[in-house]
Amino acid sequence: MLFALRGLLAPLRSLSRERMAAQVDATDRPASPLLVYVVASLFAILSILLVDRHREELQALGLVGGAERIDPVFMSP
Repeated sequence: MLFALRGLLAPLRSLSRERMAAQVDATDRPASPLLVYVVASLFAILSILLVDRHREELQALGLVGGAERIDPVFMSP
């Protein structure tokens, strides 16, 4: 019974080896600096939008400041 099970799983093992070899080849190349910049920018925009969307919930937890007024001394003319 064990040999039959090994026979059924053998094709899956060979596929995983091929997939691992392809992943090793893919990781040898460095990422494009432009791609890293775009991903970081999109992540920052998404974070800002999520905080803005859930502002009331975050205020209830005390994680985001409320509607405190800014001292006019610090505002530009």
